[in-house]
Amino acid sequence: MTTNAGFLESATQFLQERFELAAPRYGSVYGIRQSRTGEDWEFDRATATRVFIVHISDDEGSAIEKQSVAHTRWSIEELRRRRRELSPEGIVLLVTGYVEGWIPDGPITLH
Repeated sequence: MTTNAGFLESATQFLQERFELAAPRYGSVYGIRQSRTGEDWEFDRATATRVFIVHISDDEGSAIEKQSVAHTRWSIEELRRRRRELSPEGIVLLVTGYVEGWIPDGPITLH
């Protein structure tokens, strides 16, 4: 992120530049991870992380997968199985709750 840039604006710019998503469609819930100095998180300094859910079409997903073997689509079951490999902690619960509809709209704190 650049100085004075917002999280959503920076995410939109990244998606446009990296994945050529002209108008990203964000989900109604997002995750927040705030750390404090002294916590073992991202180089031992205070950080803020936002996790946005973006809706993409099948065509957009296929185009992203073709960019690199590192890009793949996972089912909810695969996300749950690999939850220890993903960060920030809590991301699988955020996505699962959003897809299944049991997390309310707005910010959700990730621990």
